[in-house]
Amino acid sequence: MSALTLSVAACGSDSSDSTAPKSAADSGAFPKQGVSFTPPSDWSVNEGKGHLVATAQAGSATVAVWRYPRSEKLPASKLQLQAARDSLLGLSKKRDATFEQIKTAATTIAGQPAVQIRAREHIAGQPRTVRSTHIYAHGAEYVIDAYADADSFRAVDAKVFRPLLRSLRVSAAQ
Repeated sequence: MSALTLSVAACGSDSSDSTAPKSAADSGAFPKQGVSFTPPSDWSVNEGKGHLVATAQAGSATVAVWRYPRSEKLPASKLQLQAARDSLLGLSKKRDATFEQIKTAATTIAGQPAVQIRAREHIAGQPRTVRSTHIYAHGAEYVIDAYADADSFRAVDAKVFRPLLRSLRVSAAQ
């Protein structure tokens, strides 16, 4: 299931002690969920609960990392990824009447088959541009939802969202 239209609220923690050891959230390492990434140093990173692995946030820009265990066969071929994309688009349009697809791609992220969707939609009533990446591996669907307001999306996407996706690693949950 796509998390494209879900709202994620993250609360930052402000620590003035720069000598304190980094937490798992600060370092972007979540071995129990089989996810690691390199978060921007000036972003607030918080561990999630349930399917939400973590959020990273600065201002109105957010990255939400989800892990959904899957028992069905995961899409791997180009045709299977296109079918997964079509399903995700259909669900997104059903949930949000404002959903407007920008671009989609069947691709490889973290060495695994993936679907990426860029779109305009509303999150918590606010218009946002979203890069939603669905990675299928290790018996799970990893969803990385990266979103910001339309005016800042392009810059945040280049500076934060795409580098974070390049740093992403997925493995079997512990």
